[in-house]
Amino acid sequence: MIFCNAKLNLYLKILGKRDDGYHQLNMINVPVSFYDEMNIDIYPGDSKLVQNFRPELSCSYDKTTIYKAYMLLKTFIPENITIEVSVKKIIPEGAGMGGGSSNAAFFINELVKRFNIKLTEELISKIAFQVGADVPFFIYNKPAFLEGIGERVFPYRAFPTLNLLVIKPDFSVNTKWAYSLVKCYSQPDDFNKDIMTQKELLTIMTNDLEKPVEEKYFEIKKIKNFLYNNDALKAMMTGSGSSVFGIFKSCNDLDRAYLKAEKTFLNYKVIKAKTIGA
Repeated sequence: MIFCNAKLNLYLKILGKRDDGYHQLNMINVPVSFYDEMNIDIYPGDSKLVQNFRPELSCSYDKTTIYKAYMLLKTFIPENITIEVSVKKIIPEGAGMGGGSSNAAFFINELVKRFNIKLTEELISKIAFQVGADVPFFIYNKPAFLEGIGERVFPYRAFPTLNLLVIKPDFSVNTKWAYSLVKCYSQPDDFNKDIMTQKELLTIMTNDLEKPVEEKYFEIKKIKNFLYNNDALKAMMTGSGSSVFGIFKSCNDLDRAYLKAEKTFLNYKVIKAKTIGA
């Protein structure tokens, strides 16, 4: 069993728009202890990829991140080999938690290991970037500062373990639409990109997408207010949403807020997690 963890954005600054239409970003991403479950079986066959998802995905199987990763690695895989991938999807779709990107990255790393593919971490990361902008982060899978559109990943040497409550509402936010709302760009901040303390992190956390998104989706602000009213040290939307998370001082504070959230947001996904990989 391979456990493909989710991620959260703790910091997202949009610095400008590139000629290719993508936005130039500075981000802090962290892997968190909430997982999809993946099995990979390899056996003699017809040189193909078989994919099984529970529940079924909303996209066709030739559009999945796993399929894209397979096609990029196919030349490194012996002929007449069938790879069967089964994924139990627990990370919600459209949550801003990187479920599809995580699946692709763990799939890439597993094939590199099983077939003893001789590639440097840098080359693996470049392959991952061709699958999607978030995938290189999951190749490293450590708290990290990111630049570009997410392809330049700089893992932190030290990062705090955070107690997290994540609430995913019963709607998703279109990422392209969210970025289209941003008309004014930020300046990069100067802070330590090697060692991060919780105290410093709480002072710098921000998300340039949060305010314009919550102007349409008032539920985002409602969730943030709930988290602050239940002792969160900081509450913020992750990425373009729709998930919102809170950081809590202690496990007891987290547990109390979790129980209240389950009763308050009956149709929402409520998740307890911690940062991992630090």
